[in-house]
This record gives sequence, C-alpha cells and structure tokens, in this order.
Amino acid sequence: MSFLSSLFKLTPSRRTVNNWLDEYIKILAERNLKPKTIEIKNYLIVVIRQQIGNKNIRDIIPPDIARIIKIYTDQDKNPSAKCMYHLLRDVFREAYARGWNDRNPAEPIKCPRVTVKRSRIVLTEFKKLIDAADKNEKYHYMRDAMLTALVTGQRRSDVVTMKKSHIKRNYLHIEQQKTGSKIAIPVKLKCKKIDMSISDVVNISNADFIVNKNGNAVFADEITRGFAKIRDTVFEREYWTGTPTTFHEIRSLAERLYREQKIDTMTLLGHKSQQTTDRYNDNRGREYKKLRI
Repeated sequence: MSFLSSLFKLTPSRRTVNNWLDEYIKILAERNLKPKTIEIKNYLIVVIRQQIGNKNIRDIIPPDIARIIKIYTDQDKNPSAKCMYHLLRDVFREAYARGWNDRNPAEPIKCPRVTVKRSRIVLTEFKKLIDAADKNEKYHYMRDAMLTALVTGQRRSDVVTMKKSHIKRNYLHIEQQKTGSKIAIPVKLKCKKIDMSISDVVNISNADFIVNKNGNAVFADEITRGFAKIRDTVFEREYWTGTPTTFHEIRSLAERLYREQKIDTMTLLGHKSQQTTDRYNDNRGREYKKLRI
C-alpha cells in the first residue's frame, strides 16, 4: 500500500493537522491562484504546521486558532494576522466539508482589525525626494520610478515592467500584475502639479524599459529599498506620524492630484469599485481640504 493510499485510510483518531494540510495544499493548487498568493499561503502554512501540525485535527479548538493569530498581533503585524485568520478559516472549512472535522474551530474567532499606520506622502515631500534622487546619479532610476508612478498612478510591480513598446496609438497599455486589469492611458495625460505628462517621463531615457539601470530592467524590491534609502536621507524617521511613507503611497498621491483635475481615477488606478478608489483619496490627515467656491 502506497503512502497516499494509507493516508486516506487513516482513522479520524489518527488524522493530524499535518495530514490535512498535505491535502489542503492540493486544493490550493487547483484554484489557479497567483504565484505570489501561493507563496504567502505556503509561508503561513509552515507556521500552522509548527504550531499545531502534530495535533489531531479533531482536537483543534478556537483557542488554538486564536493563539496562532496572536503571534502576529503581538508583533503589531495586523495585516499578516488578518491573512492568517482567513487562511485558518479556509483550511478548517475545507476540512469540515470533506469530513476530516466535525466543526470549524476558526468560526468563532473574529477577524483582527487592521489599523493603517503608514503615512501618506504629500506633494512637497515628493518633490524633495525627486530632487534628492536627481542629484545622485546612483538613484536616477528612482527618480524615473517615482515620476512614472505619479504620472501613471500605477503600482511598483507595473512601473518596473512598463516599456516604450507598450505604447500603441498614443496609449500606454498596462496589464496590472496584481489584478490582471487592463488599462490604456493616453500618453498626453499630464499631472499638472508637476507639469509632466506620461510622454515627458517616457522620453527621459533612450531604453525600452521606462524605468531602468543602464537599459536593464529594475526589480520591484530594488524600488522599495531605493525609495527607503532616499526617504531616510531626506527625512528623519521621527518626521513621520506613524510608519514612514513608502513607494506605494505615491499611488495615493497620484489619485488625489488627478482627482483635482477631474480625471477618472477609478479607471486610472484599475479599481473595480469607487469605494476602493476613495480609500486612496483619504490623505489620513496630512493635508487640508480646500473648499472650492
């Protein structure tokens, strides 16, 4: 009898959480999830194995679930706690549906609240970062990345893949890495507050990649690290209220600036609902909102 055959013949009293997770991983593989999503879930599954993997699956109770989630809330990692919460609910929901368990022990647990602490970036700060990157040849790629993020309103994963060859009939064509949304943005779109259009940014370099190092593509992680280095050079950590701003916050700044111009920011950002776009419009107390009369 093979190992897999014997696995299915395990009596309920001998089935461990690890036994079930081996089956759950197969379920995930059938869901056609994005590689990054699978990577995150696999990482969290390792934690579940470490914490309760050897326990009988029928012996798992809500306090076991709460204890795993608490690992992240104790470290002030509420977004990770929320991801773990949803994964645990799904793990034990599937186990219940397939008869491995007689209940879902994650059901009584409440989802951790995620309090956003990251500071928004405002235009004056953005300009200071651009100036700093422009003065240091080492960070010219970051200058281009920040400008591209602002004039297009896109995420770092899309900024690093943009090419001049993606421009067709005066539209920059983008297929968002995170959502798969397809957007065509006119290259004449101009962010008036910095007096630059997509066309202006595209023409900074002679390379096909709009953001590049000596013509070569830049990795998304390089953008994150480069932005942090420039930010920490220009601003003391104590300057920020909450967590220091990140490269992603340029996307919120783009939304706020383009909304002032009456641009359809929901389409620009590739959102499926106005509610999602409106969250980007929240400046989290960083700016006064002017009354137009």
